Amino acid sequence: MRFIGRQREMQMLDRFYKSRKATLLILYGRRRVGKTALLTTWLDRQRIRAGLFWTAPAQLPAVQLRDFTHALLNIRGDQPPSDDYSFRNWDVAFEELARLAEKSSRPFVCVFDEFTHLVDADPSLASILQRVWDHRLSRVTSLRLVLTGSLIGVMENEVLSARAPLFGRATMQYRLRPLPFGHLIEWFPKWTPAERVAAYAVAGGIPAYLDLFAETGSLDEGLRTCIAPGSLTTTDAALVLSERVRVPLTYSTILATLAAGFHAWGDISLMSSVPETGLNSYLEQLEALDLIERRAPVLASRSARRSRYHVKDPFLRFYFRFVVPHRTLIEQGRLDEAAAKISPELRSFIGLYTFEELAREWVWAEGAASDLGFMPDEVGSYWTRVRGKPVQLDVVGVDKRARRLFIGETKWETGHQARGLLRDLVERSQRWTQVKAEGWTAQYALFAREGFTPAAIAEAESMKARLVSLPQLEERLVSDARRAQALPTAQIEY
Repeated sequence: MRFIGRQREMQMLDRFYKSRKATLLILYGRRRVGKTALLTTWLDRQRIRAGLFWTAPAQLPAVQLRDFTHALLNIRGDQPPSDDYSFRNWDVAFEELARLAEKSSRPFVCVFDEFTHLVDADPSLASILQRVWDHRLSRVTSLRLVLTGSLIGVMENEVLSARAPLFGRATMQYRLRPLPFGHLIEWFPKWTPAERVAAYAVAGGIPAYLDLFAETGSLDEGLRTCIAPGSLTTTDAALVLSERVRVPLTYSTILATLAAGFHAWGDISLMSSVPETGLNSYLEQLEALDLIERRAPVLASRSARRSRYHVKDPFLRFYFRFVVPHRTLIEQGRLDEAAAKISPELRSFIGLYTFEELAREWVWAEGAASDLGFMPDEVGSYWTRVRGKPVQLDVVGVDKRARRLFIGETKWETGHQARGLLRDLVERSQRWTQVKAEGWTAQYALFAREGFTPAAIAEAESMKARLVSLPQLEERLVSDARRAQALPTAQIEY
């Protein structure tokens, strides 16, 4: 697996290591986001040899304790008396860990990879570790303890919440998130910007999924690999829900409904066959698991009836939109036929979701670079109905104090006529009362996959509007990703 980006996280780990006292780091994030790769790369680059990297198996508690026992004995240089030998309990195991750390002349790094497997198998283990940390491990100044977890719900409820036994014990806690789009140029330097956007629409910023595209060498072959039966991506999609909820069927149905383009409350209920009276609990749970997000029109209350729900994870959105509907062909191994059905719809899918989202990220990045004219405090989109007519504004940035608006339209299709699109955007925006409100000013922009004709450029100049081509958008997001890597990393991220 390639290791790209993560300089800020490396700096955070360096600070963690150089502490003069015992430290506890909680590192968590979704499956395949790169937690293990981050830690192993850091250990290798810093040539840290004193310590233990142990991945907890998803097995019964007794088996987990036995596995950890053998790992500790191996570090100590001893052979277990027998294959079934195990320390009596976790108190004994943690005491042995403390002794090993005390004997080390250098900081002793102990990584409990997939700590959530331990807590999931035995919820009392968090309380045991809390007690041992308070009375023993925290006094071992050479100990650097790391707990990682992919089950975000378990980590937040059993480890990080105010009710959790380990609450307040972590010296540092960090949620590792997918890489931003700006890093894809490092993965695919020879691809076109449009190909990189398409790869991002499928894989998001998940390093393990991006590697699938990199290994195949082309967008088409990478797509076939991602939808193949038994591939890393398709098996992960099934695990994401089964690991987090007890009865995944209804949740899966709701995700498929959102991915199919039904985002309003009533439409979700109708198409998923989940009664409106019970829909809220499912949506709240999916939102808590960070799988979906609730969006309200810019400057509107988040609780507004006009709120819409979207699948947040790019790959899950792709999986439920394209893999699930064509699973019969895919399971039969007829990948060429499945890809032929997916391909015509993929372009509009990218334009409707990925390109719009990247345009909104561009607004944030442009504001941070002081090239927007103001720093927005909210970026999103706007939709409503006026006299029965829908009003949709793809990209909206707002500075509430200065009363400034940035309103943009996105066009992913090829062969469109850019001229006239800006005037249409201005006309539609006038139906939004905020645009016409006293003291507010609006700036307009057009984001397009293709370049702009001389007529479109002249029209934009006359309207003092901005034209942002795909290469320009990518260039800004690349520079913003690099800028973010140079910033210091906060010790705690909520």
